[in-house]
Amino acid sequence: MSQTINFDLAKEALEHLNTDDSISSAHGILCGFSCVKQDISIDDWLNEVLVSIDLNNVKEKESHQIMAEIFNSTTEQLADPTLNFWPLLADDSCSLSEQASSLVQWCQGFLVGLGLSEVQGSEDEVMEMIKDISEIAQLEVDLMDDEDNAQDLNEIIEFVRIGVLFIQETLQPSKHDFISPEQPH
Repeated sequence: MSQTINFDLAKEALEHLNTDDSISSAHGILCGFSCVKQDISIDDWLNEVLVSIDLNNVKEKESHQIMAEIFNSTTEQLADPTLNFWPLLADDSCSLSEQASSLVQWCQGFLVGLGLSEVQGSEDEVMEMIKDISEIAQLEVDLMDDEDNAQDLNEIIEFVRIGVLFIQETLQPSKHDFISPEQPH
């Protein structure tokens, strides 16, 4: 699983800011918000995640810049017609329990982001996917590090990743027309 946002760097940046959210939860909020709100701004997101920020504080200003990079990268990923989106989760250098915990936090944040705006008149498939993500957000995360659990977790992450793209595309249809490489021009 590749991701363009460095989890450890993002986690450290958020720890320098006034928030109770984990980086996975904060990223989930951003993604949920992006699915239901057109033209989301970084201020929309950070106002939900941060209690306050002092841009005169060098550490907070640097952390704000990293959060801005996360915001830009995520909005680009969600709009990418090649499905190059990844939830911001703990990586393979962490235990499976830590990875699963970050997935649960991400899903909880995503649901918060969706809940900040009503998901009006959504298709049954969208509501079913939201229900599935809600169930994942309630999973127990005490996993033993073994290959079967790692494979199961990766399958759940892929399910969430594709589900989010489906929800986002259904609620905020992209303005990009995808042209298949096999399609004659």
